[in-house]
Amino acid sequence: MRSAASALAVVVWTSGMAALASGLLLPHADAVPPAAVGIVAGAGLVPKRRSEQAEHPVMAILTLGHSLLINSLMDRLQTDRAEWCARLAEGFDNCWELDVFADRVARHLKSRVEVPGRSSRGKNGPGASIDARYEDVRAAVQRADTLETEIEKACSDEQRERTREEIGRTLRAFGEAEHLCARLLELAHAHGKRSDDEKILELRRQPLYVAAAGPSAG
Repeated sequence: MRSAASALAVVVWTSGMAALASGLLLPHADAVPPAAVGIVAGAGLVPKRRSEQAEHPVMAILTLGHSLLINSLMDRLQTDRAEWCARLAEGFDNCWELDVFADRVARHLKSRVEVPGRSSRGKNGPGASIDARYEDVRAAVQRADTLETEIEKACSDEQRERTREEIGRTLRAFGEAEHLCARLLELAHAHGKRSDDEKILELRRQPLYVAAAGPSAG
């Protein structure tokens, strides 16, 4: 993902700054008296007035550059996570297919936290979040299905096609279910291991309704 490039930039920048500092300072380290080192170190512990805390312009630029790179990396990671979750939650033909996938994801995540020997606190925190987000998906799926049934019945009774307003309502309801499924997937992306990414992709590729009620494979 593009976040890898941002992470590499942070590593290169940090390494470069470390190399620069080593090249400039280490050659002169032997010439610095031990007493001077003690004085400088002690001075660093003494509280300074605001007027004495002015940072050297070069250090200010370097610090700003480092902060910008870190912020860029964090933004990139969040964007990559959102894109990954949205991509996996999209492409289903109906809301019940989405529900089957969300069920598989929830059971897979629960299998990762409900392991022998894990403390109750370690299980209940993540487990509660998984349950809550999956229930949100199920509720959204039920609302979308109810709406779909009502509109389909109205069109059948009145012998007409769906109106643009009705189409918009069904798309919004389905989109809400997709969004909530993506929120469930955030737990897999944020707290899972890289091997879990492959497992989620495998669950996404599995034929729908096949072994949907069985336990998730580890």
